[in-house]
Amino acid sequence: MTSADIRTEIRNLVLNHDAEGLALRLPKLTDAERATVAAELPSLLSESPLLSATVGWDAFDWTAGDQVTGRSEALMMVGAATIPGPAGAATWLMKRDLNPRWSGAPSPHRLVKAVSGRPPAWRADLAVRLARRIRRPDDRIAALALALLRDCEATPPDHEPLVAAWLSAVGVAKDPLTPHLLPKIFEAAGAGRALVNETLTPKPSRWLALTARTLPREQIIAGCVSRFLLGGDAQDLRFFVRLHTLVAPTPEESAGRLRDYLRLLPVAPGPVAELAWRQVRQARLDPADVAEAIEAMTFRPEAKLAVKGLTWLDRDLGPHPERVADHVTALTSAYAHASHEVRDRAVTLTLKHAGHITDPAPILEAADLLPPSSARQLFERFAEGWTGDFTPGHLPEVTVPGPFPTSDLESGPPEEIGWIDVEAWLAAVTREARTNPGSLRETLARRFGEHLRPVLYDAERWESPRDWCTALARELVNPGEDPGPPVARPPRQWGTAEQAFSGGLGQTLYDSMVNVAATAFHLFPGLRTIVPLHEMPGHVQEDIQRAFDVQTGPHDLYDPEGRPAPTPWNRLPSLRQCARPDAFLLSRLDELLRAAKTGALPPVLLATPTRADGHLDPETLLDRLAVYAESSREPLPLDLAQALLRLPPGPAPDLAERAKSSGSEVVARWFERGAPPPPEVELTWTLDLGSRVVPCDDHVLDQRGIANVSWRPVEPTGLAHLDALLTPSEMRPFRRVSRHFWPAMTPHHRELAAAHLAVGLIGRFDPPGIAIDDLRALAMAEGTSGPATALVLAYFLTVEGDDAVPPLLQLAAKGALPAEETGRLLGQLSRRTRYEAGPALPSLELAARQGAHAEAWTILRHFLAVFLPREGERAQRPHTDAVVLATDLAMWAGARGEIPEVAAHAKKRGSTSLTRACRSLHGFLTREA
Repeated sequence: MTSADIRTEIRNLVLNHDAEGLALRLPKLTDAERATVAAELPSLLSESPLLSATVGWDAFDWTAGDQVTGRSEALMMVGAATIPGPAGAATWLMKRDLNPRWSGAPSPHRLVKAVSGRPPAWRADLAVRLARRIRRPDDRIAALALALLRDCEATPPDHEPLVAAWLSAVGVAKDPLTPHLLPKIFEAAGAGRALVNETLTPKPSRWLALTARTLPREQIIAGCVSRFLLGGDAQDLRFFVRLHTLVAPTPEESAGRLRDYLRLLPVAPGPVAELAWRQVRQARLDPADVAEAIEAMTFRPEAKLAVKGLTWLDRDLGPHPERVADHVTALTSAYAHASHEVRDRAVTLTLKHAGHITDPAPILEAADLLPPSSARQLFERFAEGWTGDFTPGHLPEVTVPGPFPTSDLESGPPEEIGWIDVEAWLAAVTREARTNPGSLRETLARRFGEHLRPVLYDAERWESPRDWCTALARELVNPGEDPGPPVARPPRQWGTAEQAFSGGLGQTLYDSMVNVAATAFHLFPGLRTIVPLHEMPGHVQEDIQRAFDVQTGPHDLYDPEGRPAPTPWNRLPSLRQCARPDAFLLSRLDELLRAAKTGALPPVLLATPTRADGHLDPETLLDRLAVYAESSREPLPLDLAQALLRLPPGPAPDLAERAKSSGSEVVARWFERGAPPPPEVELTWTLDLGSRVVPCDDHVLDQRGIANVSWRPVEPTGLAHLDALLTPSEMRPFRRVSRHFWPAMTPHHRELAAAHLAVGLIGRFDPPGIAIDDLRALAMAEGTSGPATALVLAYFLTVEGDDAVPPLLQLAAKGALPAEETGRLLGQLSRRTRYEAGPALPSLELAARQGAHAEAWTILRHFLAVFLPREGERAQRPHTDAVVLATDLAMWAGARGEIPEVAAHAKKRGSTSLTRACRSLHGFLTREA
């Protein structure tokens, strides 16, 4: 057969993807024919383009994968069978073009057959080279490398990924690789993970049985121990633990490795440590080794192993109680264990053998790691003269917040957006607009010239105080610049007359000129007789008249259903989208912006606080109202409403006469009668069952409880926007963009601010839109606390932990901590929502140590009544933790009185951790005087 014939034959087989034909033909090629075909490999590759070059993703044919596999396999067979050297053949087989990710792996059987015409040494060299290139058990080349190694019976290379690939591959009977690779499983990385699913029951699975049957016992035991010492997680070592268990070394076989087993006890994964414990426990150890082993066991985090260590300790001290000094470290290590059972056993053993402890200093030092109820027993036994009196910390002093800061216009918006920054900046802008307008414009132009968001005037709604402050600043710099929201702008019909009027100017400049004209007509009524408005195009007259009507129109910004009033200049968000306090604040900013647009900024802002918590001094408010009276100006309604809300709530009869001279009946009535009573907030729970909402039932633990906060409207104040603020929202607001303003908006009505914060806090949606700073602001406010404050506090105790302690202490110092409600709500959060009570327990202990021990006890007492498991519910560790902490706090607070839910558990049979803890607490609460 000529060279041309052989090239044609092989090419046809490749193009037809005839792998079987190639497997039969390639081994029969002569050396000369191999050389001829090898020279054609580049052209064969170009004539057989793979998927990446032929199939576009726009018209991907998922059946093409089989074609790619067939082409790549055929080319791999031809190259492996004809390339002269093993190194070149290995490089060809690993070629990226022949191994696309989306194609299947080539058949190792056909590839082995294709190279069967090569000398054995050549094939062995190729097999070893391919084996060394394996990187993972699922490498495409792994099956071929293993098949070649088996076919030529070559010695596998010392390559760890090869061992894992061999273990993961389909096994063969009487595998020639077993003698070479099986002994390497103890040291090869990835071997344990490849064997993770091997089981001992009902009978040893394949690899466990094969290893136990093939390798000598001594080799298996030594290999397992060495593998344990190398380390790894429980999954990596699971096979070797089961193999060691299957072999079951005798004490004689383990004797030479006792030091290794001792090294494994403190740090190895739990199953390995338990295995090591069994080997050490059955051996004959000297006292020093016993002490080392027991100390390692009590150091373990697993309660089961630590208990076994303490049990061993007790048995060791039975015949030799004088050895207790050797075990002091083990006992004190157990004091810090997370398990109540371990701690209790350690204390019991310490007291049992106390007569042989000559140096109690380590015991007393470590006793601080124990809960106070457990530590008390040790101090009573070992601390001479100890009285056990609890010395609480001191609650923080109740201090009056400092004076409200002033702004020099170089701080505040747009860089800062905190409520103090905004309030101080607004006061400074109003003051400077009256006393130094030129300097004000220069300052605002410099600070806001580069901070105007390009989309500010294109937004239909301004939901952030930053936007309103920016718009106010820009209005004072460039009056009439705001063209109004897009929805209010009429469509432009650019006719000849308008082009003549605008001179080709753009839409924005035209709108600005319309606003300037409207402002001019408002400020100078006689201008209408001078400017020939009637000669302008009709739609230009309409635009100017519309802007004039808006600037001089009423301030009814919301309709009865809470929607923004349909005025062209209204950029307020809907009440269905924002919270009531947000609507109140943004309406107040809108009121100020409207005043600026009409050139009627007030001489002074009434609502600027005099104290850093939002409080406003009554005499200061009357002084400001006098300024209005002198200038014959009417106060801005929302500014006045906010000012009244910041006054102390009680009447001020000594200032009532002066208030009457302010000219405002609302102000006079407010000073005479005081603020309206705060609303009584009610908290109810419902369950969202998808198709319906039903009252919450603690026995239905589906983690979907909703806390509903509501209150009855208070007596109307006569100020519409203030009455709206005092009215509960009908639904959870989607946004709380200025919630950090809220407590300072109602500085003497903490529960009202908390109620707005609590609306939707525990519901269907996450995140709730509230931060720990909101709790701090509530703690700073004045007024009564109720279920809303308790819900916010309970929420942050579960999600923020110790960060909630300072506000809790501040509320306690003010006598405003709703402890009973907080405790109940903590329990309800655990039962009805996804929030866990566990993180709150250390925080309550911290609060107790810092002076709020009585309040923390009250919280825990009512928490336990809700939280403890009921009939049919399973006790868990947080239940026991809570009762143990409650026992300590009851001692610190000198509490008395039975808790029925605790008593019920205390009277149960058995000796679970929860039962023992409840008996201890119940016994203390019902003790004789």
